Amino acid sequence: MARENEEPTLLVPDIIVNFNLLASWLLITSWKKLGIDTYIVSPGYRDAPLLAVLQAEAGLTTISAFDERAAAYQALGYGKATGKPAVLVCTSGTAGANYYPAVIEAAVEQVPLLVLTADRPFELVHAGAQQVIDQRALFGRFVKQSFDFPCPSPTMSLQAWTSYAREALRLTQEGAAGPVHLNVPFGSPLDPLADRGEELSKARKTLARLWQGWDRQVMTSVQPKLNEWAAESLLKDLCSAKRGLLILGRLSNAEEQASALAFAEDLAWPVYADISSGCKGRLSREILDAAHPAARACLDTYQPDCVVHVGRRLVSRAFDDALEAWNPESYWVLSEEAGIQDPAHLPQRMQLMLGPSSLHQFRSSLRPQSPSSEQGALLTAMKGLRAAMREMKFADFGFAAVAGTVNAAMKEFKQGLFLGNSLAIRAFDSWVYDPIYPVVCEANRGVSGIEGLLATTMGLAVGSEHPWTLLIGDVSLMHDLNSLLLLAQQRLPVIIVLVNNQGGRIFETLSIRRHAWVKDPLMTTPHGFHFEGLASMAGISYKLCSDNSQLQDAYTKALIEGGPALIECLQTADVDARYSQELRKITITKESL
Repeated sequence: MARENEEPTLLVPDIIVNFNLLASWLLITSWKKLGIDTYIVSPGYRDAPLLAVLQAEAGLTTISAFDERAAAYQALGYGKATGKPAVLVCTSGTAGANYYPAVIEAAVEQVPLLVLTADRPFELVHAGAQQVIDQRALFGRFVKQSFDFPCPSPTMSLQAWTSYAREALRLTQEGAAGPVHLNVPFGSPLDPLADRGEELSKARKTLARLWQGWDRQVMTSVQPKLNEWAAESLLKDLCSAKRGLLILGRLSNAEEQASALAFAEDLAWPVYADISSGCKGRLSREILDAAHPAARACLDTYQPDCVVHVGRRLVSRAFDDALEAWNPESYWVLSEEAGIQDPAHLPQRMQLMLGPSSLHQFRSSLRPQSPSSEQGALLTAMKGLRAAMREMKFADFGFAAVAGTVNAAMKEFKQGLFLGNSLAIRAFDSWVYDPIYPVVCEANRGVSGIEGLLATTMGLAVGSEHPWTLLIGDVSLMHDLNSLLLLAQQRLPVIIVLVNNQGGRIFETLSIRRHAWVKDPLMTTPHGFHFEGLASMAGISYKLCSDNSQLQDAYTKALIEGGPALIECLQTADVDARYSQELRKITITKESL
């Protein structure tokens, strides 16, 4: 602290020679003091003041990504891995619009993200100037808050700028996390040229005083609480159910997973663990996905009277359809996800914004129970179904074979697994019968889009500091080709296992397959593309595989070397449809139910 009548120490570095740089430094330094140190920036001129400060300020990680859409997904992955936001920085015009898909994903998945768009001064927005759009509220309702700053000037309130920087960070992390947008217009000079006059000198001294006491300011957080009536009602249902079923949806971290696993073991019900829960393959009473016709038949016979869903949404919609048909006496959803998590809108649903870590309060009240005859029959039938799947030979090189090979090889390596959408994640969710866990598993399931998946994985690699495998389909990778060049540039430890079945073959497994005139070619989008040339252009290690043995050798080698690498698995268009048909042939006898 400065003594009375003594000027405080001047903390503003010498590079801050105009108000554009001062404003940029205010935001960046405010976040730095609060632990935010990772920036993913895209080229441009309007954001030059921000880029200059990032270059000059020590202790920051600045990643250059020339494609804004890929940059946004990389920031999304970083937020998933660390629980804190990366800061996206771009120039004016349509640059920020390229962030939109990842911003929507962050909103739905509740991932912290700070979006900092540079803008032109207001007087140029509607005057026909180049590279300008109205960027105010650019992301609409998909951000928790949008802050529109004035142009930096001698009259700017330094205290307001630092206050809003803190508020933006608080909003993106507190409660249901999500993206926050800050739009900052910059006038001339955009270059680091010195302003004339005494205003900047006065502002620097004012800011030095403002920084005093900063470290004593604490950000607050509010946690949801479970009221007494809901706690008693839930506990009553947990103890009285005869045919209970526990569903574990997406869980955010190891702490939530540990709480859910302990709760599941104490509850002693049959349990379905979604691939995104991180609990799949780690439970003693685990059942298979209701998407299997035989599994659904077993569950229909079991007819759950109480269903408890812990965590966020599932990959498969099969349980949504089944719940509507079962219409259980009680249905509890315990999730921190905002909004109704029940597509069927069951009238008996009780939904609480309650995280898995809160389940500990019920464990001591659960009475030890032996499996009922109905539970025993269900678990025996599921064991038989799993054995039947194990006996199915992967004569064809399909998604199921690839998922099984990746799953088996990862047990020897500390490796994160990112699953692309459509068939990639469903192969692991439904077709891997003996998953190897624990393994860090991630996916973009907020809106289940197929863009930006490689970029998201790259962000996870930056944030987690361990290698990642991305299992992805050909159409999905086509939506993110620029990220191949970014991967080569950044040399991140990412292995891409690409399943090239010449189009969007998930439609072959759906009911639309009966209507080929609708399905082909506008839904399946067949093509003749291969990816060796792209890997060569990017300077990434490449291997083409046409059978499971080749994949096993190539993937094991890539795991040892650490990536970046691209392994292309060339498949026929109908291989997964044939596998689905074989699964539908599996039946469970009535004697086993």
